[in-house]
Amino acid sequence: MSIGTHLFTYSKLGIYSAIMAFTFIALTSCGGGGGQDYVEETLEDPTQGIKVVLQEQEKDLFKITDEEILEKREDSQIIANYMDMSSDTFSIDEVRLMSANDPQRSMMRSVAMAGMFGFMMGRPMSSGISRGAYASDSAYNKSNTAGRSQLSKTATRKTVRRATSKGYGSGKSTRSYGG
Repeated sequence: MSIGTHLFTYSKLGIYSAIMAFTFIALTSCGGGGGQDYVEETLEDPTQGIKVVLQEQEKDLFKITDEEILEKREDSQIIANYMDMSSDTFSIDEVRLMSANDPQRSMMRSVAMAGMFGFMMGRPMSSGISRGAYASDSAYNKSNTAGRSQLSKTATRKTVRRATSKGYGSGKSTRSYGG
């Protein structure tokens, strides 16, 4: 091979390398080229349990009167006190199976989910708790400050990357059509 042939071959390799490097840089700086962008979020999973005491205020209307942190997650439970002075205790597994066909149990479950018990059922700990689920300001304040803090301190944390779509068709339109 002549020197001219070697130069031509090396020149072609250099040009191909430059094109590949440029393409790689362009794709990575523009979100990977696949229309994907990623958001990192930290998921917290409680390791401790919660005992929730619900009081029936009116027929099928329950409010949280107390929440207590327990050592073990599997010990989580709901104690429901009814207006007729009877009560029931439900384990976390029973709460998961509560049917929407039973209005009383459905209401108990939704109220408990709005409190700290919702964290046991997969609601993000960063979402907070609902004041409307509590029977009193003192019950709410106890759970919202000391309870959430203690539950968060012992929770396991995992950082995950979640893909978010970007590009054509992923945004909300600001235009309105019709008439």
